[in-house]
Amino acid sequence: MPLNNDEKEKNEKLADTGFISEKIKQRPINRAKLLRRTAITFFLAIVFGIVACFTFLFLQPVFSDRLYPEAEPEPITLPEEVADEELTPEEMFADDNAIAASEAQSLEATQKDQIDEALASYTFSASDYGKLMSSLKEVAGQVGTSMVKVTAVTSDTNWFSESYESSGSASGVIIANNGTFYYIAVPSKAIEEAESIRVTFCDGAESTATLSLADNITGLSVVSVRRASLTEATRQKVTTASLGSSNAGNLTGVPIIAAGSPIGIQGSISYGVLTSEKTPIGLADSNYKLLTTDIYGSTLGSGVITNLSGQVLGIIDMSYNSEDLPNHISAIGITELKSLFEDLSNARNRAYLGVHGATIPQDVQLRENIPAGAYITQTEMSSPAMMAGIQSGDIISAVNGSEIASFEQLITKLSQCQPEEVITVRVYRQAPNNYVELDIEVTLTSATHN
Repeated sequence: MPLNNDEKEKNEKLADTGFISEKIKQRPINRAKLLRRTAITFFLAIVFGIVACFTFLFLQPVFSDRLYPEAEPEPITLPEEVADEELTPEEMFADDNAIAASEAQSLEATQKDQIDEALASYTFSASDYGKLMSSLKEVAGQVGTSMVKVTAVTSDTNWFSESYESSGSASGVIIANNGTFYYIAVPSKAIEEAESIRVTFCDGAESTATLSLADNITGLSVVSVRRASLTEATRQKVTTASLGSSNAGNLTGVPIIAAGSPIGIQGSISYGVLTSEKTPIGLADSNYKLLTTDIYGSTLGSGVITNLSGQVLGIIDMSYNSEDLPNHISAIGITELKSLFEDLSNARNRAYLGVHGATIPQDVQLRENIPAGAYITQTEMSSPAMMAGIQSGDIISAVNGSEIASFEQLITKLSQCQPEEVITVRVYRQAPNNYVELDIEVTLTSATHN
């Protein structure tokens, strides 16, 4: 289109002044390129976010441990039982005070007779029986707060190659609590080859447990659960079992409660009496005692037996039952187990010698002219004792120079030794005319594993 005169004049003036008029056009937007850059930026943001997240997760515990180190858990210490000392002749001498005490006892005996007569004249009703059973159930309920269900979880596949979880369980008992962990005694066979261990507490709360140590001799283990993994409400309900004494006086005929899963069902309870006590089980390097009851249970039963005060007298173990009484609840006495539980809770490995033995009564020693010491009745196959040449019939009279007067003292001495330690054992071995003295070096192995 031709320019008019005014426009020509205007262009001529601009040309004379040296200015050029340009119109700037915007660059066209490449949408595909913009979309690609946006996607790359978004992807890199995700990658850097994931890297930062994993870096934080890995380094946070390290920095947390450095900046806020957790206090070392207190070692577990279970109270020792003190044997009653025999009275000396001086203590047995009756003085005036003793006579007065005897008269007071006579008065108490008279009052007791009167009470017995009153009870004999009283007729118990069904209501009284109901109250009695209710009181027993109340004690069992208190014991139940220290009982847990320990489940071993393992992964497996079926015929169709589909993965699934299989599990086995048993009752465990909380034996200690140091403020950081709960320590739970449980049969080892219940958690063998477990990929993970799950503990269910009395209120149904669950947590993961870690194996502290397992004892190869008794087949008992101790697992630990971190208290912080449980809510405050659960921690308020859970209690630590009161460990009583299986050597306190004559327990035969004493009423007892079996708790845990005595009939093979978790949370079951049974009542009965102890029918025998202090029967040696005959395990190597130990003097564990077996408690038997008249309670009919499952051969797979587990848990504890307690007295009517709720104190644990033994850990249920049905593997020592006689063939004619396979279903009667039996337990390993708690007194001899206390030192074992203490070692397992503290992850302290136990030394293994591999001998069975007995203590020869002093009158037999004098009459038969037998040296004092631990009489060996049997050595385990392939045990350190057998490998070193210790035989049945030998009498161990010293370990590393310390005199041994009984089999119980030998067990105590072994508990102070460490696996892989080389000890010198003084042995008396019977010869045709007398006993000969031998010094035998033995390399101990471990009686525990994790």
